[in-house]
Amino acid sequence: MGAENAALAVLLRRAQWLLDDLAFQVGAGHRDADDFEAVAAVLTEISQLLREKSPTTNSEGTVECS
Repeated sequence: MGAENAALAVLLRRAQWLLDDLAFQVGAGHRDADDFEAVAAVLTEISQLLREKSPTTNSEGTVECS
């Protein structure tokens, strides 16, 4: 796994943890603006990375990574 893929994997796991914590807090009736902002920031970063690094399919049907 290249460094770029490792960084994306770590970011995806971080988002998963933040979302799990936020879901628990919201379910318990607790809403913290800082937690919402942290999740939104990570999701924005993930969205940008996924758009930049999204694999594409060439005319031969082969997947190419950016």
